[in-house]
Amino acid sequence: MAMNPPDSLKQTTLSHQQYRVPDYECEKPAAVHTAFHRILAELNKPSTNYELSFANRLYGDQSIAFLQKFLYCALKLYLTEVYGADIHNAPEEVRRLINLWVEVQTHGKIQDLLPKNSFDCLAQLLHVNALYFKGQWDVKFDKELTKVDRFYLTEDVCTNVQLMYRKGQYNIGTIEGCDVQVLEIPYRNNELSLFILLPRDCDPESLQQLEDGLSYDQLLNWSCILKPEEVEVVIPKFRVEKSVEVNAYLDLSPLTDPEKADLSSATTTEGVALTQLVHDTFIEIDEEGGEEAEAPICPGDRRPRQEPKAFLANHPFLYFVLHKGTQSLIALGKFARPE
Repeated sequence: MAMNPPDSLKQTTLSHQQYRVPDYECEKPAAVHTAFHRILAELNKPSTNYELSFANRLYGDQSIAFLQKFLYCALKLYLTEVYGADIHNAPEEVRRLINLWVEVQTHGKIQDLLPKNSFDCLAQLLHVNALYFKGQWDVKFDKELTKVDRFYLTEDVCTNVQLMYRKGQYNIGTIEGCDVQVLEIPYRNNELSLFILLPRDCDPESLQQLEDGLSYDQLLNWSCILKPEEVEVVIPKFRVEKSVEVNAYLDLSPLTDPEKADLSSATTTEGVALTQLVHDTFIEIDEEGGEEAEAPICPGDRRPRQEPKAFLANHPFLYFVLHKGTQSLIALGKFARPE
């Protein structure tokens, strides 16, 4: 039995059965949008080495008339669907449906993205973006070695976390000009790596200075200065979720201010502006990964073994996940106050 979609959520689709969709030129010559498309296409390839789920969708009130080319290019370049929803008459129902869609897209990890009363019947455009990531280490951590221990918020204040332990070969180095260790922990097949930036001390100012001076180029440069060494690694086992309204961090007035916004390339409806852009990231770090290969037996090797370097992440640090093939940052965060 065929069922019609609810009036509160009518998908704006490109139906080949109703009419022939022209092959629009979304960007000519190819530039930044096409480059982002290549990155997203690479990241969305199926993999058993990690879980990476995106939920990216633009919701517009059903009174807004979107241009066909905009719908086509948003989907082609950014894998972003545009939905028409009855926001004006049923904002609460639309909110619940958005939350359910995000939950399904992230396999139940991200729930209740939009809290009650996060928007009202006057909303026009809602852009929701969510990401869930969990990788499989190239070599797993032994769960039996994970133990609850102290994590220092400052030199005098601490709390308890689960700390994972492993000794092995890792790329490690120190940032010149500041006393910060950098460690790379690769995921399976070296498609991605977790990088941890660890100040030597617990001083909150040291971490803040490091954070304030960050740039994409710096992070890439630091990831290239590391050298393989024997390392005793101690890092927290954690899961972090962070939800933000991007409006609070970036000046989006060219999109959110009805007097400034020019969305004529997206819609023929006048006076349309972006109401809200919400982003949520959920990342999990645990012991799971591949098995360690057996070390070769060299009975004649009598060279003295060097003591392994210590990497003890028992105080606040920064981290990022890098996709090697596209040089893209999947996640960038701070582990400072465990919950």
